[in-house]
Amino acid sequence: MKKIKNIFKRSLSTRLSLWVVFFAAIIFTAVFSLMFTETREVIREEAWGKATQTLDGTVMHIDNTLHQVEVASDNMLRVIEQNLDKPDNMFDYSRQVLESNPNLTGCSISFEPYYFKDKGRYFSAYSYNDGDSIQTEQEGTDNYQYHCMDWYLIPKLLDRPYWIEPFQEDAIEGIIVKEIFSSYSRPIHDKEGNVVGTFSLDICLDWFAQTISEAKPYPHAYSVMLGRGGTYLVHPDTTKLFYETVFTQTLERPDSVITLLGESMIAGESGHKTVTFNGEVCHVFYRPFKNTGWSVAIVCPESDIFEGYNQLKSGVQTISLIGLLFLLAICWIVVKNRLHPLRQLARTTQLISNGEFSNVIPESHRSDEIGQLQRTFQSMQRSLRNNIQEVRQQTETLEQQNAELEEAYERTKEEERVKSKVLHKMSNKMSDPVSYITILARSICERRHEMSDEEVNKMVDNILSSTKQVTQLLDKMII
Repeated sequence: MKKIKNIFKRSLSTRLSLWVVFFAAIIFTAVFSLMFTETREVIREEAWGKATQTLDGTVMHIDNTLHQVEVASDNMLRVIEQNLDKPDNMFDYSRQVLESNPNLTGCSISFEPYYFKDKGRYFSAYSYNDGDSIQTEQEGTDNYQYHCMDWYLIPKLLDRPYWIEPFQEDAIEGIIVKEIFSSYSRPIHDKEGNVVGTFSLDICLDWFAQTISEAKPYPHAYSVMLGRGGTYLVHPDTTKLFYETVFTQTLERPDSVITLLGESMIAGESGHKTVTFNGEVCHVFYRPFKNTGWSVAIVCPESDIFEGYNQLKSGVQTISLIGLLFLLAICWIVVKNRLHPLRQLARTTQLISNGEFSNVIPESHRSDEIGQLQRTFQSMQRSLRNNIQEVRQQTETLEQQNAELEEAYERTKEEERVKSKVLHKMSNKMSDPVSYITILARSICERRHEMSDEEVNKMVDNILSSTKQVTQLLDKMII
């Protein structure tokens, strides 16, 4: 790591290349961020439109089918009410309804107990379409008291048409129906307006499930249908059907969004909610059916909606990364090539600074700053070489003069030493005459009254002789 840092600090080409790539990366990031933000918004709007269109088409298809059931019921009800005195015809009517409406599974024309006294307590003309044929039977026994069933009792009590929540018959005799179906039931009135029975048309829940399951705008999208109380009537997980509601999962882990979604669907509202199911973010689009009180929803995982976007984003990021690395390599090669004269100049300058003036800075034909710098260094090198040569010549002259001065100084020192030795020697020789002169002079001064002229003259002669001797020594010293 330290070695890499040193290379980064010492390599100008590396630093320049990294700076270029750094700013390029900032620009790319800004551009791609804006592009992907806009693209995500476009994809989101397209997904919303696609899901809404699919859902609206499904709801319209089911509503149209249910409306056909209602219209078929209206048409046949008039015939039934006009022929209440012909009970045996009711079997034909129930068969005719199924023959003209292949989406229907069953048809019941049921009457109040003992309405037809000669028919007994129960009279219900029931026909069932198993897909291959239509079977017809007289329905109703003590084991199957139809007048207690929801499909019979609710429209009778409400005295109006009513879509019954999906259910499964528990009959153990006669025509055994295993499918789960919903019934469109409406009361039968006599001429006085009294409710005398119920006309019920059955449509199999499998038809709803198949129709709704085909509403799949994305590979992992799925559809659900809720009953009036939020019960799952259609769901890809069949274990939830009729046993769980949309609120079941909120009992253990409260979720206000799911609760609001369920309440909106039960209230017959249309809309969109973003919900998290099992840790996955999903977008739920829901619509109600017109007259049933049920609601259908398409659940689209966000990963499905933005799968192409995420793949595109990953691809662009990968290509951008490869492009930046390629740009780094190209910049490094180009910058290194363009800075080669500068590196060569730096090496030559380093050698010059170490005293190796023989290295010549190469000629440059470039007109840019580096070329100008090379020519400036060449001029500096020439001036420096000339100055150094002059300094060397002056140094040699000074060294020669210094040697001569040192030689003269040594000779002078030798002469001084000899002279000092001679002076010392002469001084020793003069000391005796001078001392003698001093003694004689002192004696003359002290005893001149006692001395004779002859003695004085003799001392004077001795003084003169000693003085002459000193004078001779002095003459030798001066010479």
